[in-house]
Amino acid sequence: QTNDGGYIIAGFTESNDSDVSGNHGEKDAWIVKLNNTGVIQWQKTFGGSASEEAHSIQQTNDGGYIFAGMAQSNDGDVSGIHGDLDCWVVKIDTIGVIEWQKTLGGTNQDIANSVKQTSDGGYIIAGETMSNNGDVSENNGNVDYWVIKLTNTGVIEKKKTLGGNNADI
Repeated sequence: QTNDGGYIIAGFTESNDSDVSGNHGEKDAWIVKLNNTGVIQWQKTFGGSASEEAHSIQQTNDGGYIFAGMAQSNDGDVSGIHGDLDCWVVKIDTIGVIEWQKTLGGTNQDIANSVKQTSDGGYIIAGETMSNNGDVSENNGNVDYWVIKLTNTGVIEKKKTLGGNNADI
């Protein structure tokens, strides 16, 4: 629920009609702002020519929003891709205009499942990684749990992989 009593919803869409407009390619991250009765106040699609998804969103202290998921494109709203799929973190303002975006990961699949603002104004991302290079300093095997602490401008402060030699998500 948002500070104004409405709601913010994160997901993804392949549509470009009815309630959805602005699709960039295959799947786009789709953010929808509803009022307290469920009426759409605004909706935005974010992405590039390949597939993007939003898995988590939170209203931030400044009244904007932070969302995280995954990105595959390296065009449109996405830049800095490292490999197959990257963890994608996007800070938007109160009406959905991008303030900054970061792709995080290595050459394999890296996905954000959750994002929260921390007490210092930065962000904590929980996700998964198959990489062992780039922004991922260690992989214990297969898929590891991945935690990343970012500053309020998206700079990596800390990162940690957790898991064993099988899938840990």
